Amino acid sequence: MRRLLYSLSLIITLLPGIARAQQPTALRLKDAVDYALKNQAKIKNARLDELSNLARNKEVAGLALPKVNASAGITYAALVAAFQVPDFISGVIKGAVKNDAQTDVFRNTPVGTLPLAFQPKWTTNPIIEASQILFDPSVMVALQAREKVEELSAKAVEKTEQDVRYDVTRAYYDILVAEKRKTILDQNVIRIGQMEHETRVTYDNGVAEKLDVDRLTVSLNNLKTEQIRINQLIGIAYMALKFQMGMPLNTPVTLEDSLIEEQMNADLIGRDLDVKNRKEFQLLTLQKDLQGYDLKRYKLGGLPTLAAFGNFGYTLYNQGRLFDAADEWQKNALVGVKLTVPIFDGFQRKNKVKQAQFTLDKTDNDLQNLKLGLELETISARINLQSSIAALENQRANMRLAEEVYRMSSIKYKEGVGSSLEVLDAESALKEAQVNYFGALYDATTARINLQKALGEF
Repeated sequence: MRRLLYSLSLIITLLPGIARAQQPTALRLKDAVDYALKNQAKIKNARLDELSNLARNKEVAGLALPKVNASAGITYAALVAAFQVPDFISGVIKGAVKNDAQTDVFRNTPVGTLPLAFQPKWTTNPIIEASQILFDPSVMVALQAREKVEELSAKAVEKTEQDVRYDVTRAYYDILVAEKRKTILDQNVIRIGQMEHETRVTYDNGVAEKLDVDRLTVSLNNLKTEQIRINQLIGIAYMALKFQMGMPLNTPVTLEDSLIEEQMNADLIGRDLDVKNRKEFQLLTLQKDLQGYDLKRYKLGGLPTLAAFGNFGYTLYNQGRLFDAADEWQKNALVGVKLTVPIFDGFQRKNKVKQAQFTLDKTDNDLQNLKLGLELETISARINLQSSIAALENQRANMRLAEEVYRMSSIKYKEGVGSSLEVLDAESALKEAQVNYFGALYDATTARINLQKALGEF
């Protein structure tokens, strides 16, 4: 009993937290876009690409900084080669030498010659080296291009953000259109269900025919089937929205914004396109600038390069054992400059210049073609929105007319001066008008979003 009371108290304690955890997240369109800009995988990868490009840019900047390296090596001479010179002091040297390496050499020396071996058995050589580019045209151009590279990386992120805004907006409005269609469909189910119930009651009283009841029942069942289908489509649409946002698919959400038909106004149609607002045009323009730096780098490749270098180290020679304490470390250092003048490279630089120029010319052509394409996209989107708005207005008028016909047919049927077949025909015409209306509403919503994108408003 005590365990049961403890379990009940624990459940009561956790219930408020569970209820809060199950509360759906309310989303306005702006909230959905902001969430996507923080969590969408494409955005994260675009920003990682930007950071990678910035790191690569700093790598290029490192070309102008000094380079410092440290190295060390140990060499063991297993066999020592000796120079053969005329023997004029061999007796003195043989009596005084204590060097094992020299003794080994004397042992096999031809008569009348004197061997001189300058290679010790062990050589240890730690050294530190430094170098600095003083003048290099390719490095100079690379440093000049850094700002454009950073700008290009930032624009690539903005382009990805634009695409994410567009995808989230479309997914959001798809749900709003589907939800509005569901609302109308639910009203149809209630209306036909009520009529079917009333007809069944009159049939039970012997006033109506069973055929009238069956017709209304069939119509009601068809509406309920469509109701199930639209609910499934709405569920999939919510999943699609959460996917575009980068949100876990099991997170419950509700939409705060509503679909207002007045949003399909024609003020967007009169706006002019400025291609400089399109991220695609901005990206291609920056790519052209970078290709210009590439061309400049190849043109300046015929200039000399100048670099300074220096090193400092120690050398230890050992004849018997490695690191013998009897021997001393010897210092060595050098500094200098190196001038490299390109004279002939087999026309490689000349042809690289040509290739870079051709690439730049192609980009000019691509810019012109992109400009025409963006203008065509805008004109097409503008025409599409105009026709979609006109079609929406026509379908709205048809739906209202069909609603009025259905209302009058229902009144006549209830008053006994009309047939159920007339009501069902009116209901079928109303359903068709509603389907056409929501199709036109979806087309108009999509056309409006596409024109916004074409104008660079995302």
